[in-house]
Amino acid sequence: MAELLAFLCAVGFVVGGVDVPGLGIPVDSIAAGLAVLVGLGSRPNAMPLPRWMPVLALSGAVWIALVSIALGNPDIRRLSHLAIDAIAIVVIAAGRLDRVALARGLAFGMVIGVVWGAATFKESAYENRLTGIFGDPNTAGLIIIVCAGLALPTLHKGGSRLIVAASAIAGVLLTDSRTTLLAACTMAAWLLLRRLRVNPWLALGLLAVAVLWVSTATHEGLGADAFSGRAGSDALRARIDEAALADVQTSPWFGHGAGTARALVDGLTFFYHSSYLSVRTEGGWIAFALVVGLLFAAFAALVKLGSRRVPLYEATLIGIAVCAINLGEVLMTVSSAAAVGISMQYAAITQFPRAGSAAGPSEEIQRFRRNGT
Repeated sequence: MAELLAFLCAVGFVVGGVDVPGLGIPVDSIAAGLAVLVGLGSRPNAMPLPRWMPVLALSGAVWIALVSIALGNPDIRRLSHLAIDAIAIVVIAAGRLDRVALARGLAFGMVIGVVWGAATFKESAYENRLTGIFGDPNTAGLIIIVCAGLALPTLHKGGSRLIVAASAIAGVLLTDSRTTLLAACTMAAWLLLRRLRVNPWLALGLLAVAVLWVSTATHEGLGADAFSGRAGSDALRARIDEAALADVQTSPWFGHGAGTARALVDGLTFFYHSSYLSVRTEGGWIAFALVVGLLFAAFAALVKLGSRRVPLYEATLIGIAVCAINLGEVLMTVSSAAAVGISMQYAAITQFPRAGSAAGPSEEIQRFRRNGT
C-alpha cells in the first residue's frame, strides 16, 4: 500500500502547471505534502542517514524563514512550499518512501504529460512549444529530464526504458528550451565521460567550464539561428537579471526573505530568471551556501560510491544545476527535492545495507549495470 501511495504521489510531482480547483495551489505542491504525510506514517527502509544530511536539507528553509520573520514580512505561502520540499527530501532520503515506486511514478507521469502536451501542442500558450500539465516550456523541460534521470535506472524491461527515453527526448525537443537542451547535453556528456572512465571531479570541472562558457560567453550562439526570434525576450531577460543583481547587492549575506525574488521592470513584476539569484535574494549568501551545498553534497555522496555508482543519478543533479542558471525556480522545488532525496536514499542503502533485506545493494548494482546506466 505504501508503495502504491508513493507511486501516486510521484505522478502528482510532475503536474506543476495545473492548480487544484478552489485552492489555487499547484498539484505538485499538494502531492509533495501528501508524500510527506505518507512518509511520516511509514517505517524507513534504509539505514540512518548521515547526521549532516537532514540538518543541511532543512537549514536552507529554516534560514529563509528566520530572515523573513526578522524582517517582519513572512510570506506564509512561499515558506510553506519551502518547508514541504525540505521535509520531503529528508523523508525520501530516509527511505520512508520507496525510491523505485517514486521513480516509476515520475516516469508514468512524465510520459502521460509529454503525450498530453503533444496532443495539445497547438493550444499551448507558448507558440510551438510544449507545456501541457508541466507549466511553462522551461519548467516542462526541467521536469522531463529529472523524471527520466531518476526513472531509467529502476526500469527492468527494455520496452519501458525505450518508452521513457523516447518520451523524454521528444519532450525536451518540443519544449524548444535552450536551457533544458543545454542541461540534457551536459547530462549526456557526463554519461559519456563516465564510460570513458574520466576522473569524476575532472569531468565535473570540464563540464562546468563548458556550461559557463556556453551560457555566459557565447550569447550569440544561444540567440542566433533557430532562436533568433527571441531577441525581444532575451533583452527583457537581461533587464530582469540586472534588476535582480541590483536587488541582491542590497543585502548580500542575509537576503530579503521568502517570496522576494521578483524584479520590477517598466512597472511590471517578473520572477527572476536565475535560481541562484533567487536563493541569494531570499536568504543571501548563507542560504546560497546551504541550498547549493546540499546539491553538491548529494552529488559527492553518489560519486563516493565508486564502482557502485549510478551515473544517471549524478547526471540528474548536474542537469538541475545547469537549469538553475537560467530558470528562476529550480533549486528549491518538488523536482529537486525528489532528485536529492532519491539520490541520498540510494547512497545510504548502498553504503549501509540493512541486514536481512530482500535485495541487497550488490543485486541492485548488477541490475543497474545490466541496464547500462
